[in-house]
Amino acid sequence: MWRFGLGTGNGAADRMVPYEGAAMTTSGTASRTASRTASGRPVRTGADVLSALLFLLLEGGAALVGAVLLALRNWGGASEPRRSGPPPMDWVPVLAFGAMAGVALLLALAMLRGGWAWTAAGQFLAAGLLGLTTLLIATEEWTRAHPAPAPTAPAPSEARCVCHSAGGSCHGCPGG
Repeated sequence: MWRFGLGTGNGAADRMVPYEGAAMTTSGTASRTASRTASGRPVRTGADVLSALLFLLLEGGAALVGAVLLALRNWGGASEPRRSGPPPMDWVPVLAFGAMAGVALLLALAMLRGGWAWTAAGQFLAAGLLGLTTLLIATEEWTRAHPAPAPTAPAPSEARCVCHSAGGSCHGCPGG
């Protein structure tokens, strides 16, 4: 029982925690433990910044490849006959960039939980930019699928009204 710390009172407690009546030392143990992740490994700032840049470059490349593929997707359909009326909303770019933003956000949360602060900050930045891009693409697709109504032509009676009287009332003209 002694081996597992059972029945020994405070035998299983952390030895680094100061107890009542004990003076807290300033030997630097608090500063050393503050720079460690939840798993106990020390955080290396250089590796953190390097991984942040690597992830940003990879996501930028993925977004660029996705944009090019989405732009070339409709290139071959130029010879197809067009339907009358506005085109339907194209959800593929919205979903593609939304999925990239979601993956970046999940990576950011995982990196933040793992103690990689710089990488998490870069991932939050990428998720925000991809989310903004998704929102812009969605509004552009919506306005393309829902064009403004065409201006109405004037009524036939208003277009034909020509008043020939010199200062008198015009018959058949609105307001005249």
